[in-house]
Amino acid sequence: MLSSPSVSESVRGRQLTADGLSLDLLLNEESTAAKLEESHQQTNLGEWPSTAISGNDILSSVLFTAGLTASKAGKLAPIAQCIVVVVVYCFRWVFEEVVSAVPLNGGCYNAILNSSTKKVAAVAATFSILSYLATGVVCGVSAFNYVNYLMELPVVVCTVAMLFVFAMLCLIGIAESAIVALVFFVFHALTLTVLCVCCIVYAVQHPSTFTDNMHTSIPDVTIFGSLVNGNVLTAVFLGYAPALLSVTGFESSAQFVEEQATGVFPKTLRNMWALSSVFNVAFSILSLAVVPLNDIVANKEVLLAYMGKVSSGHWLELLVTIDAFVVLSGAVLTSYVGINGLVQRLAIDRILPKLLLAKNSCRSTNHFIIMSYFLIASSLVVILNGQIDALSGVFAFAFLGVMTSFAFACISLKVHREDIPRESTTSWLNAVFCFVMITLGLLSNAMGDATALKYFAIYFVAFGVVILVMLERVRILQALLYISRKMLIHYRYGRHGQAPAASAAATRGHGFIGSVMIAKTIEKIKKTPVIFFCKAANLPKINEAISYVIQNEQTYCLRLVHICTKNNFIPQEFEDIVCLFDHIYPSIKIDFVSITGTFDPAMVEWISTSMDIPTNMMFMRQPANKTIHKVSALGVRVITN
Repeated sequence: MLSSPSVSESVRGRQLTADGLSLDLLLNEESTAAKLEESHQQTNLGEWPSTAISGNDILSSVLFTAGLTASKAGKLAPIAQCIVVVVVYCFRWVFEEVVSAVPLNGGCYNAILNSSTKKVAAVAATFSILSYLATGVVCGVSAFNYVNYLMELPVVVCTVAMLFVFAMLCLIGIAESAIVALVFFVFHALTLTVLCVCCIVYAVQHPSTFTDNMHTSIPDVTIFGSLVNGNVLTAVFLGYAPALLSVTGFESSAQFVEEQATGVFPKTLRNMWALSSVFNVAFSILSLAVVPLNDIVANKEVLLAYMGKVSSGHWLELLVTIDAFVVLSGAVLTSYVGINGLVQRLAIDRILPKLLLAKNSCRSTNHFIIMSYFLIASSLVVILNGQIDALSGVFAFAFLGVMTSFAFACISLKVHREDIPRESTTSWLNAVFCFVMITLGLLSNAMGDATALKYFAIYFVAFGVVILVMLERVRILQALLYISRKMLIHYRYGRHGQAPAASAAATRGHGFIGSVMIAKTIEKIKKTPVIFFCKAANLPKINEAISYVIQNEQTYCLRLVHICTKNNFIPQEFEDIVCLFDHIYPSIKIDFVSITGTFDPAMVEWISTSMDIPTNMMFMRQPANKTIHKVSALGVRVITN
């Protein structure tokens, strides 16, 4: 039965239905006003602080991708980079449509969760987890590769040590700062600009370097482990995947969209696209104009520092190295902060174990998440021995998986949630084009780096198994309970040739060691309630919502909540529908709750507090106007058309 209302509620009536419960509540206006004020208190980051947080990630990518692209594509590396510029430009409109339709932190996971099934969203979440994991690993290794370029040190040991230091900092509560991010961003952009100018001057003074590089042959490449003679197609196609890595971080702005001021998100996408396009293409061309191609391949891990040395001497080499270490280290911290927020959301959504939400008593930080990330990231560094090629390949699979998920989310929203209000829309042609181009990037990476594919698959399957067990844990526990009962029956009766009655077998089966604990665990999991907001007593829509809950949520408690204004009567059909569906779906208990008030974000917050149900465990039908869209923007999941 539904728990008694809190003191902030005014109970107008109570009536039992066949199995469920019907409540009629009156919202406390003072509580509503307080919640409304609280809902408006949020951080509103401006254009450049928001750009800086994401821009540090995307501009740090050029530090390790410029050389990787040249090693695959040779003198045709600028062509691969130009293709990426076009693809990312098209992706801007995909991101804008997805995020304006579902303006929530969480990126592609939230968008797919609001337009498809929970299992499909879990796949996108797995890509996001691996993307954060690979970000920390690749940036950590790259940071010490640059330091190792000036002074010899053990890169693997130092990278693990860096991961540990940042884990300790996160445990004591250190997080990202928009101001610090902006300072790093400006310093990094200025360093890259100085390097560009010096390289241009050097290229003008030494034009023979570029000419000689243009006369080199296209490098031979490895496809599925076999060496193949290089040609224009292999150079551009296999260079396309590492070139895509140069825009990693483009998706990160969608991870904190709730903290950005209105209208800022499209501007951050524009700024990131423009800056990354200029620097990536510039360094792709300038590297060929400053450094012989053989030296580019030999120094691909620290190419920008080497370009600084060749063009202007040790001072620029040192400046680029310091800049690289600082910015790449910042990206490691960003990965810790990002994975912490994502895993918390997944644990609340019951996709990952609730244990991960535990906080330590000293600093109230999520120690299980932080230390798990440290251990898994360190294992990847050690297993691949800090090899940037293989690590970047794993990173590419994860990043391209996230980008593919965004394209899929856009298509899914167009098909299943076409009426959700959007600030921006993109064409079907553009959405499909982006999906195809990123799929080609995945294929390019798979063909060119079989080792990276193997390790990515191992980690993907490992996380996938954990998530699958969480999504199917009730069925797994029920299977264990069934087996335990059968074992007990066999132990007690089978040896003596007895055949107990079915009722006796069912009841006595609980006596087996562990059976009671399993049964209690199942009960604890399934008693967590969820809410579906009903505007009208629409039988097909309510049936669709119940079916969704049964298929996607592990619960037997569903509350149908109807919100009506004062002096409006509550349709009797609701209670009739509850009685009907209680008999049609015996596996789930359906309660009906009517609340007098206005359906807005403050109301949702009040319901969440009063009933102790998080907003992301509340569901609604597709919003058709901007007022109702504000409710879904609070975290309420859209589950029906």
